[in-house]
Amino acid sequence: MRVYVATTPDEIKQLVAGEVTFEEYLTPEQFEFDSGVDEEEREHLISLLAAEDSLELNQGKAGFVIAVDLSEQQLNGESITIGMNQVAALLHSVDGEELSWFAADEIKHHIDEWL
Repeated sequence: MRVYVATTPDEIKQLVAGEVTFEEYLTPEQFEFDSGVDEEEREHLISLLAAEDSLELNQGKAGFVIAVDLSEQQLNGESITIGMNQVAALLHSVDGEELSWFAADEIKHHIDEWL
């Protein structure tokens, strides 16, 4: 299942080097949507919520959201430890409204500009 994690550049750097544990993450199941909202739009809305959370973590400088594919075993309501092999994408926002998408293999090439 795809989840969305609000994060910081320092945590992203740690993730590129190994694994990171996150206490909080957002899933589509946590929210109720109108029947007319498709899966792609739900994921976009959740990404924006996570970006707003990340902006707070980063004192308003920028928002970073990691889209992560978790196994059913990891979805137990507790913290999650993830590695780069589970990262589907990174979403970056300077304002919490517009998201730029980066593939997992692009993250290491951009991390220095985000620090």
